[in-house]
Amino acid sequence: MKTALFFMGALFLGSSVLTTDLTSAVYRGTAQTTEKGGERVSFMKGSTLDLTELEVYTFTLKAGQVNQAQPAATDAEELIVVKEGSLAATIQDSTETLGPGGVMLIRAGDKQRLRNVSGAPATYYVLRYKSKDGIDRQRARAGGGSFMKDWGQFTVVKTDKKETRPVFDRPSTMFRRFDVHATMLMPGIASHPPHTHRTEEIILMIQGSGEILIDRKAHKAAAGDVVFLEANVPHAFTNTGKGPCGYFAIQWHSNAEK
Repeated sequence: MKTALFFMGALFLGSSVLTTDLTSAVYRGTAQTTEKGGERVSFMKGSTLDLTELEVYTFTLKAGQVNQAQPAATDAEELIVVKEGSLAATIQDSTETLGPGGVMLIRAGDKQRLRNVSGAPATYYVLRYKSKDGIDRQRARAGGGSFMKDWGQFTVVKTDKKETRPVFDRPSTMFRRFDVHATMLMPGIASHPPHTHRTEEIILMIQGSGEILIDRKAHKAAAGDVVFLEANVPHAFTNTGKGPCGYFAIQWHSNAEK
């Protein structure tokens, strides 16, 4: 049985905790629960324009601990990003060691296993989602299947204003196109002028702090926060801190965009 330990505030734009229809907002941890195998902190759970279900949470494993074995999800896909610590990450029969910033894409139907191989607690983000377009396993196989890569393996594109690391841009079991990249902004730099796009997006904050403009309203966002952006909502992000500010930008493209 899950035991609630504590509650934390969340910043929403006219929404409530664990809403049915997720709105553009900066989401923070809402509840920590103890489960067999570790501790879980929930950020959001609901539906969006293109997703019948989107759930975001972190999970923490103690040193040497393995996550609880579960049957492979046949109707959902998962994206995992390591927050801290080191994990021996297994998808089906393939295992890689992933540190902070390491990424896993687990297609629907594939089994996964995570073991903390560091000497301290290890925490990772989980994005679990179901597309309204349904599942296409053949498309995912043709696009390369599931994916694992550590932070140091990503190509770095540097300018005087930012660093960009393309993570992947590929089809998956849920999406005709799934695009993830990491950005590191220098102090005072904006990622883009305010803009819109049909694609829904999550900004996963991993370092530093900044200000995100959502529909002409400014909101603070810092490492550990999760930002959800609805389709066609004007937005822009600026590093307002004194050091670099890093985040993953996660975009999924539905058939409705065609």
